[in-house]
Amino acid sequence: MNQSEQINELATALSKCQGELTFAVKDSTNPFHKSKYADLTSVWDSIRQPLSKNGLCVVQAIETHGENVILVSTLMHSSGQWIKSSLPVLNANKTSQGQGSGITYARRYALAALVGCVQDDDDGESAMPKDRAERAKKEHPKKEEEPSPVIDTEKRKTLSTLSKHCDSAYLSKIKEYLKTLNIIGFENVTEKVYPKLLKGMTENAEMTVRG
Repeated sequence: MNQSEQINELATALSKCQGELTFAVKDSTNPFHKSKYADLTSVWDSIRQPLSKNGLCVVQAIETHGENVILVSTLMHSSGQWIKSSLPVLNANKTSQGQGSGITYARRYALAALVGCVQDDDDGESAMPKDRAERAKKEHPKKEEEPSPVIDTEKRKTLSTLSKHCDSAYLSKIKEYLKTLNIIGFENVTEKVYPKLLKGMTENAEMTVRG
């Protein structure tokens, strides 16, 4: 990673930004794993406002080095400070469509990593050759997970209390996130989801109270 000579102002702004980040909503489906994941648009939706609010922006550009395609992502602050990272773009299919998929995949992961956004993995299926994807599917079949139990009354009360102190925009994001998991209302939150929800809501509530 490259960076400007000083990054103190950028680091302070990024710290505030990360305190305001919400989950990237899993709104796309991966047909290979038959699972939901957060696409590039969802990642941008979850970080755009916190970035702008704190004087931050991201620029992603493509560079070529011989036959290699490199994605260069730069996080910049209004002070002029910046940090930059590079990521090779994979194109196993060696086609224009495969390259486009590889660039989108790289942009999503580089963006999330640079800013600190939590999102889900689709294992890069779109940039993987079909025969390789089928072979991986046979060699590593997806295990069926046992359903997670619903949280108890005490935990439901905790979430309900926290919600009264959370930012309304953040609560809207939470509701959308829960909908992607087919969870309607805190009374249906599962034990698996609860720790992540508790952490995010607690941080947002504390930040909202501090003003």
